[in-house]
Amino acid sequence: MPIPVWTRQHTTWHSPKRGFSSLPPGVRGRRVALDELPDREKEIFSKILRRSPDLILIFLAGHVRALSKEKLLGVTTMTDATELERAAIAATLAPLGEYVASIDMNRSMADYSKQEVLTMVEVIVTAYQHYFNTHDDIPF
Repeated sequence: MPIPVWTRQHTTWHSPKRGFSSLPPGVRGRRVALDELPDREKEIFSKILRRSPDLILIFLAGHVRALSKEKLLGVTTMTDATELERAAIAATLAPLGEYVASIDMNRSMADYSKQEVLTMVEVIVTAYQHYFNTHDDIPF
């Protein structure tokens, strides 16, 4: 499953074929592993990554780029989530929807106060844990 990333800040790089390219914050891409690249690109990017281990490879605007983690807002997914974990995640939707509706779901997340966001996280975590506690599939 590809891991999506979004640019966190204005991003500029140079390409010999296209000159300077520039992207605003919020552009979506995906992380790329070295194994996915053709041999020539794999060789080039492995040298770049050895010199600068803080860079990650992403497919962005039609090309693979090595960008700093600080320029990206990464989104990771649960590795090998079980069916029980997936069901627990889905079970958080109803309580989350109720909470968001109670604080005005027509507002942007940027307009939420710190306390509203913390309460939202608490609602999600509580619903997730409740599902696990009530749907225990451990056989002993």
